[in-house]
Amino acid sequence: MRISDLFSVSLRGLTANKMRSALTMLGVIIGVASVIALVSVGEGARREVVANFESIGTNILKLYVYRWDARLTVEDLADLKQRVPGIDMIMPDVRWWPQITYEGKERWGEVSGVTEIFPEIRSHDLYSGRFFTAVENEIARPVAVIGWQVMQELFAGRDPTGEYIYLDREPFEIVGVLDEKGENLGEGVDRMIFVPITVAQKRRGTNKVDEVYIKAVDQESIPMVQLTLERIFEAKYGPDSVYIWSQQSMLEELQKSTRIMTLMLGAIAGVSLLVGGIGVMNIMLVAVSERTREIGLRKALGAKRSHILLQFLIESALLCSLGGIVGIIVGVGGSQLLAKLGPKTAVSPASIVIAFSFSVLVGFVFGVYPAMRAGSLEPVEALRTE
Repeated sequence: MRISDLFSVSLRGLTANKMRSALTMLGVIIGVASVIALVSVGEGARREVVANFESIGTNILKLYVYRWDARLTVEDLADLKQRVPGIDMIMPDVRWWPQITYEGKERWGEVSGVTEIFPEIRSHDLYSGRFFTAVENEIARPVAVIGWQVMQELFAGRDPTGEYIYLDREPFEIVGVLDEKGENLGEGVDRMIFVPITVAQKRRGTNKVDEVYIKAVDQESIPMVQLTLERIFEAKYGPDSVYIWSQQSMLEELQKSTRIMTLMLGAIAGVSLLVGGIGVMNIMLVAVSERTREIGLRKALGAKRSHILLQFLIESALLCSLGGIVGIIVGVGGSQLLAKLGPKTAVSPASIVIAFSFSVLVGFVFGVYPAMRAGSLEPVEALRTE
């Protein structure tokens, strides 16, 4: 018997009871759609993480001083750049937590004291205005550049360039607004205010630096720069005096985490696909019972056991394949709906192929027992069944 004939017989068997076939496919449709939609959430999270890091640059290192006696000043950074090959730029950062006031609106916020190279080392464009200059930093002029979210909250989205904001009751001229960047590891640049580092140090009453941003010449230079810096501080202050992490290593770790999350979401959704497979097996067993006389007649006319077995396997696989195709359409639509409701999603071709292949596999696996039962029926016994 030709394969095309088996497909034709299988299709007739499915269409003989359209409602039952549709309800059976529903379990497969829900399973495939769930796999695609949930995996798209994990994939969307992974791509967002990658985009955030790449927008900053993966050749960035961040140095924190751990020990209280490990003093690090702006002057020390110039010496570090000379001593450590592979450093392209280096920028100190001093944090300050003043009371922020504008037209009666008051809140406590985080202010970062940096140098004029901030937009370049952090790859951050300006929405309006400008960044403060080296001269303004040198004379400790009270100027500020605010993040995108600060503009939304205090100025209702209106460009505040040229206006004044009060930090601990002292007026600061807003000279620029940073372009929207988004959250990155909880570091909400959009919610921060930036002032010259000399201003922040004066308000804090210290000449120490809290943390340092270091931009390597390229990604290949990062391991050597990190090792050299660690050895310099270890020789001067002892072990574990500073902590250095790179954007690249953090990106790799986060990608691993998001992949694990994606696999877990896919596995959870895959359970519903297995449940749908059990429903397929149940219906195929019912079909075998209902078509016992048909099976006996075909065997009496010369159909082999393998033909009967293959027919019911194909019928089960077709049922799951059709459900898989509809599930793909529903899953892609569900992913787009989820994206509109909040979380970013991204449907990958791999998730579609895996979900569809798994649905076909489920059809074959859960169709084996009903097919074997159909193939093992004796013609005489089958024909005697009423």
